[in-house]
Amino acid sequence: MNEIDVLIVVDAENALASNNLGSNVYLIDTNKYMGSGNEGQEELKTSCHDGQVINWHVTGVSLSSDVSILSFTGQMVNDKVCVPVAVNSINGTYWQGRVEAQGTTGGQQYSVVLELDGRSMTFDPFIEIS
Repeated sequence: MNEIDVLIVVDAENALASNNLGSNVYLIDTNKYMGSGNEGQEELKTSCHDGQVINWHVTGVSLSSDVSILSFTGQMVNDKVCVPVAVNSINGTYWQGRVEAQGTTGGQQYSVVLELDGRSMTFDPFIEIS
């Protein structure tokens, strides 16, 4: 099974100014036409299968923005369906989790806690297990 990469792009300046991360975060994944939905929006639905690895990366629209992932919470983590951990690489830190569906199918919502220039903000995408 192929790994799935999810890219989180954040307009940190506007998110902080408006106090609204959801309208200023854009997600895409490497599934292309393989079933993910809502690409380019905050509530990406990443299509995945049991045993697949998902990698989350974050960047700011402006390269001067200090943006990082702090943690993951929500249904996906609480049910232990996927529990991402930080991975340090020569290209920076990203987060990785293996889907362990335990018979679960369908949508699992999760929250991504981001740090934007020292301030924590969250948004809530999904994984779709088939």
